[in-house]
Amino acid sequence: MAAQFFDYEGEVEEVLPVQTFPSGFTKRDLIINPDRESRYPNYVKFTFKKDNCALLDSVSKGQKVKVHFAIDGRKWEGAKGVQYFVDLTALRLEVMGDDGSSTEPMPEPASFSDPVASDELDDMPF
Repeated sequence: MAAQFFDYEGEVEEVLPVQTFPSGFTKRDLIINPDRESRYPNYVKFTFKKDNCALLDSVSKGQKVKVHFAIDGRKWEGAKGVQYFVDLTALRLEVMGDDGSSTEPMPEPASFSDPVASDELDDMPF
């Protein structure tokens, strides 16, 4: 089955620092909330991997953004047995204006063809 891509809009709640693993793999998470006025906020975490981490360098709390992403799932076998993990892997990011239009073109992302190489999975429990 071919990868499916999705869009999600919301307000930036937090941009987390870059994480670097012993294999050299890097990732950075972005937390957004689609409806800040809701009684039950819905915080969603998107993971930017490898070169895409740089897409978050100029993003800050309170900005409205649109994240273009794919659902990335994998199986991991460790000391505690088999576990399954799901990431919302961000591929592109647009900063949005108050009227919902994109305020600036964002740099093109790195390829989604190999978001995590198999040798990097040994270092990560996700």
